Amino acid sequence: MVGKKDELTTPDRHRLPGALASGPFRSLLLAQGVFDIGIAMRMAAQSWVILALTGSPLWVGLAAGARAMPVILFAALSGVLADRFSRRLILFLSMTWMAGLVAATALITVTGKAEAWHYVALAFGVGIGASFHGPSFYAIVTSIIPARQRARANGMVSFVGTSGEMTGPLIAGLVIAASGASTVFWIVSIGYISGALLILRVKEPARTSPIGHAPTTELHEGLSYAAHTQPLPWLVVLVMLQNLFAVAIFPLMPVYADQVLDVGARGFGLMGGALGAGLLGSSVIVTVFGTHRRRALVMFFAGMLWDISMISFAFSRSFPLSLFLLFTMGLGGVVWVNAALSIFQNVSSEEMRGRVMSLYVLSMEMFPLGWLVGGLLAAWLGNEEALVISAICGTPVMALALLLSPSLRRA
Repeated sequence: MVGKKDELTTPDRHRLPGALASGPFRSLLLAQGVFDIGIAMRMAAQSWVILALTGSPLWVGLAAGARAMPVILFAALSGVLADRFSRRLILFLSMTWMAGLVAATALITVTGKAEAWHYVALAFGVGIGASFHGPSFYAIVTSIIPARQRARANGMVSFVGTSGEMTGPLIAGLVIAASGASTVFWIVSIGYISGALLILRVKEPARTSPIGHAPTTELHEGLSYAAHTQPLPWLVVLVMLQNLFAVAIFPLMPVYADQVLDVGARGFGLMGGALGAGLLGSSVIVTVFGTHRRRALVMFFAGMLWDISMISFAFSRSFPLSLFLLFTMGLGGVVWVNAALSIFQNVSSEEMRGRVMSLYVLSMEMFPLGWLVGGLLAAWLGNEEALVISAICGTPVMALALLLSPSLRRA
């Protein structure tokens, strides 16, 4: 891990553009913005079309899960390829691949003869492209951004991603109302092509690739490196557990809007907006101020803010108070993710960077499964109990990890 104080703690306040001063990073950031807003727009349009075809939320959920499954299946392989070949080329090919599949989605939508399974299959194909996109993106960002600027660079990436998640469904809704869902898919496809062309402007730093090794050997080397490089084992387990068991708030938000707070669809929209505003604010905080050098402690306190707010939300019966609590949860969210990502980046050597970042992507992709876990807990035990258990799986687990791992405490 980088250990020099001036690399990790220098405020660098007089160079606010920081990473943005880098032309390659600007191109990457724009391309990632297109990628993120495209995901949100495609998911919104896909859900709309499938629900109209089937009337079944189950099919909507299957299509959403179909995108996540390839990321889990191919994360390790994508990390090997990111260390073996040009990351810029992988990003270009993955975005071109996704552009083609989204264009195919537009075509079958225009015909009016598509069935729900067609959209599920195409979503799975898009997920394959996304599985190879993530590790290469984070690896190349880590390579071109100095360690002292990575926290801010990650904050900018989070800001772009959160903005896309918030505005994508709105844009998709307006386009669907004006000219139909197929137009949304065409726009996303064209956007992905534009993103792919932006990637070509990125000059990737020179590095040594292990061409002589078999992919299986490189995969084993990556797993061995992760297992023996502290605090990576702890970090992978923590991020996986958080995304599996500590995010029950997401599937329960519509339940609280409809059955507990009785604020209907409009109130549900405001609740999502409050959480999104907190996430956006958290992104701005990280972008402007960076992250404290003791990133594991940042994770602990940001997670504590999230968990205390979630428990309070569980028992709140005041709509304004619930909105405020969702906002404070959002403030902790991106700070936590940014600190975890920074640790992954700082402990990865250049030759292992793609494989280490694939573990980050894999850990974060437990998030969709966390929705399922939260919903099952609520159905089994009740809403308040599910949120309390979710919080217990957060801060106390992080505290135990800090107690048992000196290397994590120093991270």
